[in-house]
Amino acid sequence: MKREKGNVYFGNTNMKFSIIRSKRRRTVSIFVDPIEGVFLRVPIKASFNSLSKLVHSRAAWILNKQRLINETVGIIPKREYVTGESFLYLGKHLRLKITKVDKKNKPKVLMKGGRFVVNLNGHTSRTYRAKIIKDMLNNWYKHHARGILHKRSEIYSQRLGVTKPKIFLANQTKRWGSCNKKEEIRFNWHIIMAPVSLVDYVVAHELCHLKYKNHSENFWKLVGRIMPDYEARRERLRKEGPKYIF
Repeated sequence: MKREKGNVYFGNTNMKFSIIRSKRRRTVSIFVDPIEGVFLRVPIKASFNSLSKLVHSRAAWILNKQRLINETVGIIPKREYVTGESFLYLGKHLRLKITKVDKKNKPKVLMKGGRFVVNLNGHTSRTYRAKIIKDMLNNWYKHHARGILHKRSEIYSQRLGVTKPKIFLANQTKRWGSCNKKEEIRFNWHIIMAPVSLVDYVVAHELCHLKYKNHSENFWKLVGRIMPDYEARRERLRKEGPKYIF
């Protein structure tokens, strides 16, 4: 079932939200997520007008939650891509070390001794240095994300008894994964910065969409069958998600 989209005005603020309906739901809950925005989990027959009124009545609370999220995200320092900065990989903090190499040597990124070592051409212009290092790190992340996501998808495909689908990497800003009608799965490569337990949650979630295209009761039962603690993992990803995107 597709999400319904809506919006209400609270003063001059246009507050957008989405609605997720479920047969197993008996109550309405409002969530403010740093990745997915404002969304409601509601019973299947809840009226759109009543939900819009509810969002409007809780607007002050929603704005305060968004403010707290923005403050939390703001704690994450702006990247400068200099020696000593910390970067995440599978939940572990790795310090960046930049070394200069001879002009003849090709710049590259290594993970060595608990660090990201970037071998950078000594003649690289300071103006473009940060961008070059960022691009190098992103390419490193994407390369390793591809291998790990394929491996984890193989494991959970076997547990579900489904054929491993085609997998692509994406640079999405509001979701960690998606499954289309062709049963192709796209993963946000930034998830590789999260602990393996959260990587596995995203993988399992998307693979379950091969059997159920929506977020129905049967879908969540299937997720729970192969990952009994998925709710705790989902909540952790919701809270920690912003720090995995830079």
